[in-house]
Amino acid sequence: MEAIPTKLTHKLVLGLDELGGDGWYSSRSEAIRAAVRELIEKKKLEILEEAIEEDIRWGLYGKD
Repeated sequence: MEAIPTKLTHKLVLGLDELGGDGWYSSRSEAIRAAVRELIEKKKLEILEEAIEEDIRWGLYGKD
């Protein structure tokens, strides 16, 4: 794994600690990795949806 130094607000750190305390994640690092994975998947889906919508518009209306 690769370490990526970052700074978080106190409120975000408290939120991470709550997730760990509630049993959702075993550590702050695990919670952050899960959040980054979710962000990446969400962005990939957005890009795919935009491409599909563009293809549909092209199919309906042509190039312009």
